[in-house]
Amino acid sequence: MRIQAAQFGIAFGIVYAVVFFLYGLLAALFGWGTAFAEIVGSFYVGFGPTLGGALIGAVWGFVIGFVFFAAGAWLYNLLVGRSDRR
Repeated sequence: MRIQAAQFGIAFGIVYAVVFFLYGLLAALFGWGTAFAEIVGSFYVGFGPTLGGALIGAVWGFVIGFVFFAAGAWLYNLLVGRSDRR
């Protein structure tokens, strides 16, 4: 069974975007994990414990989720294709 790489990437990109957004939003509203959000923001430029940072984090989350999961699905399809030839 093959995986549709683009659709798989979009699905997990949305999941990562929601996670990043909620994490930034909760840090902004309630102060939960603010220090950790600032550390994560050092890796993802613009992300932080603010509403704007949460929105930027959602964009980062979508991009990271899409790229890595689409690449993983592509690699999976490549390996499944090789095992089918045997």
